[in-house]
Amino acid sequence: MSSPQGLSAMLIMSPKLIAIAVFVGVYLLIMLGLRELTIASLAGVAILLLTRVLTWEEALSYMDFDVLGMLMGVMIMIHMLSKVGFFRWLGIHMANMVRCDPVKMMLVFIFITFLLSSFTVANVVTVLLMAVVVIEISEVLGIDPRPLVISLVFASNIGGMSTSISSLPNILVASASGLTFTDFVINMWPVALVNLLVLTSVFFFLRREELARMRPKYTTMPVSPSEVITDRKLLLFLITMFSIMVFMMVVSPVIDISPGAIALIISAIALVVAGERAGPVIKEVDWEALISISCLLVLVGGLEKQGVIHDLSTAIMASTGGSLWLSLLLIFWSSTLVSCFVDNVPFTIALISVLRDMARAGVDVRPLWWALLAGAGIGGNGTVVASYANIVVVGETSKRGYKIEPRAFARIGLPLVFLSSAITSVILLLVHGL
Repeated sequence: MSSPQGLSAMLIMSPKLIAIAVFVGVYLLIMLGLRELTIASLAGVAILLLTRVLTWEEALSYMDFDVLGMLMGVMIMIHMLSKVGFFRWLGIHMANMVRCDPVKMMLVFIFITFLLSSFTVANVVTVLLMAVVVIEISEVLGIDPRPLVISLVFASNIGGMSTSISSLPNILVASASGLTFTDFVINMWPVALVNLLVLTSVFFFLRREELARMRPKYTTMPVSPSEVITDRKLLLFLITMFSIMVFMMVVSPVIDISPGAIALIISAIALVVAGERAGPVIKEVDWEALISISCLLVLVGGLEKQGVIHDLSTAIMASTGGSLWLSLLLIFWSSTLVSCFVDNVPFTIALISVLRDMARAGVDVRPLWWALLAGAGIGGNGTVVASYANIVVVGETSKRGYKIEPRAFARIGLPLVFLSSAITSVILLLVHGL
């Protein structure tokens, strides 16, 4: 009897309350470790459909198939490169450069990940690529790759806020505000560098005992890079195709082809040419991560349809009383907190509309654009579900036998986010608000 009564009670509730309750419930299940990400998010979507908060057509419309296509294409290419030994080859070179010292390796990988994520919207590509390199080389050295992988995710999210092409929120804001690439470099690059320094320093301090216990088996890799390559011709072909894919993603706004279409086309060509030499690559794709992302998009879509995100952004602006510094802090902290638990794109879209209205009323909103983007980038480090990159990399790492629990990620991520946010608040106020 309880199940039908429970369903009846939910049907009596307003759609907005149902959307909020389901969203909060799913995230609690995930964060408390009571259910796997895929199961919890699927159950949440099922409830939204059963209670008619969303129709099936609306649920499909909230799934970003361009993002999903990009992720699937990238996963296929990365697994093909892995099959021919590319990541071990690259990792051996980098490990030999720093004599297999885990701390030095982490510093090198963090900086490279940050730099690459600053100049491509497909930072999922960058961090997944670097994470696989770290895992491959850690297996050879006999060390736990998880601290290194988590540090790469942090670096990628911070790099994603630094330029006008480094993330989807940045691209949306650049388009809506008319801010140039140079404006982003001048205003966001220094903030990103400070955050990278803070996050790296604190992360090293928090994991100092774990890092001290890492004793690699070698100071020089026991195999030469050339020994791990299984098919040289195929490797050269795949590197060429992967490079073309990344380049086309960078210039995708110019050539008017979406990143998802680019990734799927390039990966399909690579699969056809490679044939059986690439192995059963399709089976290696992290389908659970793709399903989880699809479902999370639908859950956020439920909030969006019911006006929850718009209500939140409007309430934030109504409470500032016209004060620039208060508006700046509210936008920054709300963006940070929301981005800790939801992908930052819907919230960014909602606030773009609010800031445009303020600009039409004669308010100088330039500082508020930077506050919005800084919060979105920093908040991405809070939890596993805060960004696509987090979900994909944690899924790939777990799939390779090194499980990263959502609670463990949040125990590191959330304190770092709050410390970084406090420092960034001071920077924003000194530069723009006071």
